Amino acid sequence: MQHQGQYPVIFMTFKSCKASNMEQCLSQIRGLLIELYLEHQPFLYPKLTEREQKHYDQIIDEQGQLRDWEEALSFLMQLLHRQTGKRVIVLLDEYDTPIHAGQEQGYYEDIVLFMRIMLGNALKDNSDLEKGIVTGILRIAKESIFSDLNNLDVLSLLDLEFQDCFGFTPAEIEQLTKDFSFTKTNLLKTWYNGYLFGNQIIYNPWSVLSFMNRKNKIPRPYWINTSGNALLREIITRTDPAFQEKIETLLAGFTITTPLNENIVLRDLEHNEQNVWSLLVFSGYLKPVSFQFRDEEPIYDLAIPNREVQAFYRNTVQLWVQKTVGSQRLQQLLRALTQTDFKTFGKLLKEMVLAVLSYHDIAGKKPERVYHAFVLGLLTNMTDRYHIRSNRESGYGRYDVLMIPLDPNEPGFVFEFKKIDKPEEKNASEAMQSALEQIQKQQYAAELREHDVKKIWGIGVVVSGKRVWVENIAL
Repeated sequence: MQHQGQYPVIFMTFKSCKASNMEQCLSQIRGLLIELYLEHQPFLYPKLTEREQKHYDQIIDEQGQLRDWEEALSFLMQLLHRQTGKRVIVLLDEYDTPIHAGQEQGYYEDIVLFMRIMLGNALKDNSDLEKGIVTGILRIAKESIFSDLNNLDVLSLLDLEFQDCFGFTPAEIEQLTKDFSFTKTNLLKTWYNGYLFGNQIIYNPWSVLSFMNRKNKIPRPYWINTSGNALLREIITRTDPAFQEKIETLLAGFTITTPLNENIVLRDLEHNEQNVWSLLVFSGYLKPVSFQFRDEEPIYDLAIPNREVQAFYRNTVQLWVQKTVGSQRLQQLLRALTQTDFKTFGKLLKEMVLAVLSYHDIAGKKPERVYHAFVLGLLTNMTDRYHIRSNRESGYGRYDVLMIPLDPNEPGFVFEFKKIDKPEEKNASEAMQSALEQIQKQQYAAELREHDVKKIWGIGVVVSGKRVWVENIAL
């Protein structure tokens, strides 16, 4: 408490800097700086020299040159320090929002250069600075904005420091629900809990408060609907089938294992899957649930934190599938499957493969993984009626895809994928027989029977290039 109210403070949040081009982004940042200058004008302006007043007016009237804007923050710090006799505390929130927009819209290099100069002027070797606190998703030192700073203390959500300062803890939720006489705490837990900062369980504060403010108390994805997730959607839909298969694993309620890179640079995302997982963790779309050291490197088990974020992944996959194959044709295919019209299902699946998958997609040693991921993407549109499982143990082996109906009177399905090198009917027939026999011998239907599903079907999918064969068997 000894420092409270003892220093001049500058606060800037870049959360709204999401322009479609560089000039608009600079205009938004200029607007933030003008607001700061207007805020401090009554105190500072009367005591400025004529030359300083002229410079101050240029900023307020948005007449300054690029260099003036690059130095606007440090100039304001200089004036506050001189007038108060105390160095300035600078708080910068969501500093990397303009960088995300620049990466998405094509002006990444330009905005990084501007931010590096402006914030470098304010934070590097500045005698007017008492302390600077910068928050964002990307680790500060590596985005080349702060590359010259050598006195940074960089903390991520993996660290223990301040682990209970950026959301609601379970104890705070307990008090909040008590104050509101709200008893359905499990709703809050399943929808908005699940984050892990250091060792501390954290609830999403924005979503919790938005939920508690609603009279009907119906859970909705409040934070997801307000966050800028266009870049993440684009990255996810452009990844390879192996990555998308892992997304399906997460959607099925399981974890994936990967190292994390705290030094993410946005322009490197497309070239490194580890960076994509790391960005999803540090932006709140995945949580680390445990870790172990492997060759002196921490390896993390990652999971989707809650139902709110799960909705983001499901909608992303569904939008991609609907855009790719068409919503009407997709519904026809899914309806044929659930009505056990396998002839129509096979016909539509073959048509979709021809229309959507490229020869580049299915080249390589494991084309069946491409089909596996593609079919999983189609089936995400059935999650209101089915639990979709992928590559899990059942019976005496691991099935490829399992569909467990929420209503045990609905049919359940087991998929097995096989590839053949030469698209000859004899080879396809032998591979199909092998797929269907594997479903039976390995007793992949065991998990379905544990859920009291009465009607169970095994579906074999044999692939060779863009040729597809589909057959079924009652189990």
